[in-house]
Amino acid sequence: MNRLTTHEIHQYLARHFATEGQATLELVEGSDPALNIVLHGYGDMELQLAAVGEQVFVSTVLFAAADVADRDGLNDACLRLNPLNPLSNLGLVDVDGRDAYIVFGELSSASSHETIVEEILTLADNTIAAAEALRPYL
Repeated sequence: MNRLTTHEIHQYLARHFATEGQATLELVEGSDPALNIVLHGYGDMELQLAAVGEQVFVSTVLFAAADVADRDGLNDACLRLNPLNPLSNLGLVDVDGRDAYIVFGELSSASSHETIVEEILTLADNTIAAAEALRPYL
């Protein structure tokens, strides 16, 4: 089974999004390369993508935990919202020593290029929906 790499996804997305200037892409080299994606049609939302082994991981920061006024309420709301978010999950991660809430999705590295584009755009839509739904906790 053919598994896509971050480099192959980068090449495809560069062609796909360049046609209409929908996104800016930056390939970050390292032991596991990653791709920074800025979606201009989504208010310059920044996403990160990495294909590692059998998995492609796409994520974006929803907001910093320090910006949350009611973390207990927000955590409960995230757990209730998570099952309603198709193709995306909500999580809490450390970003530069600080907690941040993220929206993320995972798919097989054997997925088609079109499926990866669908994941990216669905994640962006879900991030906007989550930000609106969770705004009362900020």
